[in-house]
Amino acid sequence: MSRVGLNALVLRTDASYRNAGPSRYSANLIQAVLALQSEYRFTLLLNEQVPRLPFELPQPTRILRTKAPTSRTSVRVLWEHFLAPFHIAAARLDVVHSMLNVVPLAAPTRHVVTVHDLSFMRLPGAHPTHRRWYLTAATWLSARRAKAVLADSHATRDDVVELLGVDPERVHVVYPGHEADFHPRPEAGVQAFRQENRLDRPFVLFVGTLEPRKNVDVLVRAFGFVASNGFTGDLVIAGGSGWATESIDVAVAESPVRQQIRRIGYVKQEDLPYWYCAADLVVYPSSYEGFGIPVLEAMASGTPVITSNRSSLPEVAGDAALTVDPRDETQLAAAMTAVLRSPERRTRMSELGLTQAQRFDWTVAAEQCLSLYRHALNPS
Repeated sequence: MSRVGLNALVLRTDASYRNAGPSRYSANLIQAVLALQSEYRFTLLLNEQVPRLPFELPQPTRILRTKAPTSRTSVRVLWEHFLAPFHIAAARLDVVHSMLNVVPLAAPTRHVVTVHDLSFMRLPGAHPTHRRWYLTAATWLSARRAKAVLADSHATRDDVVELLGVDPERVHVVYPGHEADFHPRPEAGVQAFRQENRLDRPFVLFVGTLEPRKNVDVLVRAFGFVASNGFTGDLVIAGGSGWATESIDVAVAESPVRQQIRRIGYVKQEDLPYWYCAADLVVYPSSYEGFGIPVLEAMASGTPVITSNRSSLPEVAGDAALTVDPRDETQLAAAMTAVLRSPERRTRMSELGLTQAQRFDWTVAAEQCLSLYRHALNPS
């Protein structure tokens, strides 16, 4: 029985912005893979801040939990490259799937790697310098070291081929799925949630880690136009602070309708589906995404979506959402106004979104991963 390692050091279960995109991707994909397979023996590489996984492990899955504080990015990077190779060799792993762009480069085994996005190359100014340098070099080397590269979208696959120079035949699109918790909720439960959270007016929702490429400052200014022209509801900004959030702070402080803007920080996973269901509209104007999980979550919840016309986001949204230039606040304000003023349009967008969301399924993603593990284990 072949031994497969799942490098999930980015997985977190605490209430912080680090328990967002890559962490949830790791948790959902691992759960789906383990639920399907019977031909491999799995070892999970976990950081020290995951005392218990958010799902049951089948036997005989093994856990290798680091003793070093690898929940810190700098420590994780050092551990992956200098200590993980020894653990991988000792466990005699035949292939290791790393879930965030980078593989343990010196590990004596075959590799599969998920590249979520190349924003640090497409939008270098949106990342700290040291992060950009490391990710560019390490992702470039990892994509060459890996037998197979997984991309979250065709847009990301194109970036991997173009920017990293990887053979297109080694880059495979494996769409993430949407979690079962994201679905339309009974009206009584939604109303109870609204009362509990003082949501007595309509509201527009943004969900995501706050960082420059998300264009939340543009959203705040666009919302100012919308609210100044008759919308009496709120803008709710949900998500933990990543880095360089000063432009958001300034935009909120200078907004003529700042009393209608709520920043609620990181939202607990169990509450997030209700935020989507309670919202009248979700807006996600990111300049660049490898996939765009909040767009999928909103559509699966039956909530209308406006998103960006850049990178993977039109691919994920299909014809279910409106797409706009993410830096054009006038265009964004016009789109928001058009949707908020038309209940019929919102109903139609909701129906289209529910249909589009069904295209993305974790079981399908897991089946594709298992196929790629077989490919990586093939000696040819």
